[in-house]
Amino acid sequence: MPQGSLTYRRGEIRWVRLDPTIGAEAQKTPSCLVVQNNLMNQHGLLTVVMPFLPGRKQAPYVVNVTASPANGLDRDRYIDVGQIRAIDNSRVLGLVGILEDDYWEPIRAALDVVLGFY
Repeated sequence: MPQGSLTYRRGEIRWVRLDPTIGAEAQKTPSCLVVQNNLMNQHGLLTVVMPFLPGRKQAPYVVNVTASPANGLDRDRYIDVGQIRAIDNSRVLGLVGILEDDYWEPIRAALDVVLGFY
């Protein structure tokens, strides 16, 4: 991505090429939530994403997301906030959808758990 060009935004769900990975990291090309702010997305060479994983899970560091036309997910999935990662812009692929606003507060709470900011 050329610097100064904003080609993806916070809150978008994008296909992201994560391979190669190691161990328990999310693999292949999953849908991921772009969580980095738009200023950094416009000027940085990296972006911060969280992958969606299949199914549902109950844990304080997890946010379950229900599939909808707005978010474009094919089925209910969850975000394991502990899998947050910075990736090179070249890994970001096509748009899946936009995450609904209702999920941002649970994401913030899960980030507090993962990063110990509570």
